[in-house]
Amino acid sequence: MLRQFDSDLAGRFTWGGILTLVTVTSTLAAACGTPFAALGALGALFLPQRDAFILIFVNWLANQAIGFAFLHYPHTLECYLGGLHLLVAAWLCTIAAMFTKVHLSRKGAALKAMVSFTAALVVYEGSLFALSPSASASDFALPVVAYIVKVNAIALVGLLLVKTAASRLGFAFPPSQMASAADGR
Repeated sequence: MLRQFDSDLAGRFTWGGILTLVTVTSTLAAACGTPFAALGALGALFLPQRDAFILIFVNWLANQAIGFAFLHYPHTLECYLGGLHLLVAAWLCTIAAMFTKVHLSRKGAALKAMVSFTAALVVYEGSLFALSPSASASDFALPVVAYIVKVNAIALVGLLLVKTAASRLGFAFPPSQMASAADGR
């Protein structure tokens, strides 16, 4: 039993590390393009609830640290509030993905992933819009939203491919263990 716990913990840590590495890389490569909706969906699909929320917080913290330390985010109240809005939106989109996953529990993995991601993305963008009434209309213009959708979709597909490869190489949970860990702990 202890060996299974160690294996589960190592698998969750590895998966969280991979997701965080992608977030750090995407934050450096595409400022304001961190794939929080994809992370929320992937956390909801493949991690226990507590770990999914910790994952979002760690990734948000990394995003903010990189933004202020390297991307020269302005030190203004509006910028700090915007960062908090990102965290709230990321947590809400994770909840939406968890809710969707539970309601699609008897459906196939691909359908669960697509619908959970879609729910996460809609809730993420909708939350940001609702939390940012003073934001300019340009923040939610079609090209900006399309860019966010693209970044998140690419991150989702790429991370699912990484997860599949890692599982086959023994670095992450096999699907049967992942499903039981995500549903029960």
